[in-house]
Amino acid sequence: MPGCFDPPEPSAGTETDGATGTATDVATSLPTMGGATDPDTTAADTSPTGACSAQNAIDPTCDDATPYCVDGTCVDCSALSCADVDGATPACDPGTGLCVECTDGDQTACADTNYACIDSACAPCTDNAQCASEVCLSAQGECLIEEIDVVGTVFDYSQIAPTPVADVTVRVTNLSELPTSGPTPADGGYSLDNLVFGTLLDIELQFPQDDPVFVPATISPRQAFRVPNDDPAPLDLQLVTYAWMAQVAFECGFFATLEEATGTNAVNPYFINRSTVFGQLVDDNGDGVAAISRAAIRAEVQDWTNFETNLLDTDANPTRVCFLDEDPVSGTYVGTTDLVSNDTGRFVMFRLRNDTGVGQGPVAIRSTGFDDAFVNLSSSGNIGVVELVRNDEVILRDFAIDIYPVFQSYNCVLCHTAGGPPEAVHDGIQADWDLPPRQVWDNMVGPGTVCMNPAEPERVCTNDPELSLFVTRPLTDMPGMPDVHPIDIFPSIEDPMLQVIIEWIEQGALPPTDVRFEQDIYPLFQQHACVACHINGGPPEAVNMGFAADWSLSPFEVWENLTGPGTTCPDPANPVRICTDNVLSSLLVTNPLTDEVGMPDNHPVDAFNTTDDPDMQLIIQWIAQGAQFEVSCEHSECVEGAPLNPGCSVCVSEVCGSDPFCCNTMWDNQCVGEAQANPNCGC
Repeated sequence: MPGCFDPPEPSAGTETDGATGTATDVATSLPTMGGATDPDTTAADTSPTGACSAQNAIDPTCDDATPYCVDGTCVDCSALSCADVDGATPACDPGTGLCVECTDGDQTACADTNYACIDSACAPCTDNAQCASEVCLSAQGECLIEEIDVVGTVFDYSQIAPTPVADVTVRVTNLSELPTSGPTPADGGYSLDNLVFGTLLDIELQFPQDDPVFVPATISPRQAFRVPNDDPAPLDLQLVTYAWMAQVAFECGFFATLEEATGTNAVNPYFINRSTVFGQLVDDNGDGVAAISRAAIRAEVQDWTNFETNLLDTDANPTRVCFLDEDPVSGTYVGTTDLVSNDTGRFVMFRLRNDTGVGQGPVAIRSTGFDDAFVNLSSSGNIGVVELVRNDEVILRDFAIDIYPVFQSYNCVLCHTAGGPPEAVHDGIQADWDLPPRQVWDNMVGPGTVCMNPAEPERVCTNDPELSLFVTRPLTDMPGMPDVHPIDIFPSIEDPMLQVIIEWIEQGALPPTDVRFEQDIYPLFQQHACVACHINGGPPEAVNMGFAADWSLSPFEVWENLTGPGTTCPDPANPVRICTDNVLSSLLVTNPLTDEVGMPDNHPVDAFNTTDDPDMQLIIQWIAQGAQFEVSCEHSECVEGAPLNPGCSVCVSEVCGSDPFCCNTMWDNQCVGEAQANPNCGC
């Protein structure tokens, strides 16, 4: 009977599959207990406890306490490298046995962000106790790093290909312990150790130079750097040598020969009396930005603004701006005479000074559409190195800054002068470009700025800029086309300077913003009958900070009354006459405007309906550019000549204060004598 049937015992090393009757090999014999077979033991129990097949990974056959598989055994995270399991969870949590992003003892994954480890994950800190340093920078959500090393390479600024420089000593000059690194080895590497987050470093590069002349230590490159909350903090430095700087000045056309630029037996005082700044205009990717004009780049040194064509800078060698370009033959950057930057974005500002005429002090380099850059010049002769990064602001093209220099630099005034070519008169308006900026603009836009008939365009077509005669006439003519203009200035529509002109037209062909007080603002007080009330001291109730509201006086006296109470308005509820920091709040803007319906009328006369009124736009532009009193400084105070403007200098202001003839009629011999006797004149 089946119940009594005793099948033969399989031979050692084989097992019969009940389904198929096939004998298979087994690794070991079945375990026995007391010499008898244990009926509760199966073949699966012969494997090691927790057997698994994955390697350095979670295995589904493992339990929650030992979820990872290593060499066929289920283990917790302490028996393996969590970084090998998943780079995103490199830390082992001994409490759970799991690999996590971070733990209190292992915050490697948080290093890039300096976040705290919260609930086994990197997250912005909110409390000091969450950080190993016990300091949470709550604004950034970062844990403070207590000691930071600034590391990088010193490169030769003149070379197109990154070229490290040896034998450079890197010094921090504004800290008590004066951290120093160097001289640099052949790879140009340096390290400034154990610095504190937030510290502003004034970094100086010292490099021995005696060819072609001995160079004093004052002519040394300087960069500014604020230590970030990163360790290490990367910073590459740029070395500018004197010989290359002098060569650039020669290439920019500031000297007739290279020898003159360099100096013969000693360095040229041109580079010592003031200072120099090399810079680069870049976008978010670090690529150079083209088509930025010379005068659009400005450097404020204490209370003095340096820029190209600054009429206040009456020195024989005023501030000059030059753009650099790549020379593939020499492999270096070279100076150019271009009016606008190219796609390297590199520029140099020569002859920077402060309000006392010395090239020393903190410098802010500014250009509309870019974040400000800073460097500290410890003495005259220093060489600052900066980088201006493009921001989201629109780069507005200004006629006086971006367009007007074209007429001189491209020799347009050889023909367009003394009324301009008779055949170029358009709608009765001359094509004379040899006049002041405002008059040239008037001639340019006078015939109209909208071109309805493409066959008969105007000088400026705001509705189709590339159709403008100002664009097409100076372009190189197409083969076979009639040559209407005698000179081809721009080789193609892609020329950077021509693109600036097109952008100016696209933006509305606006007038120059260098609005002058005496010529543009002062006449408005008569034209709009302001002097009907603002005369003989002006209305008593309008006196502000002791300054009368009398607009019938001389231009300079009116300007003093307007700006005397101040030119900034920290309290918007109590503005003064001029608010350069909030132009539309200026009383000179709001008082003569038509008041809103239902609002109290604080001014008896509404001279302008809206801020779009052309004359109101002049006022707004004048305030926005600083509300300065224009200056005519054609000669030194120490020589005879045309009348000078009180705004030229303290000297002129004081001389004209006691002798108005010098500023109203002529700066004659008596004026020179008064200047010689004045200690503020230096004659």
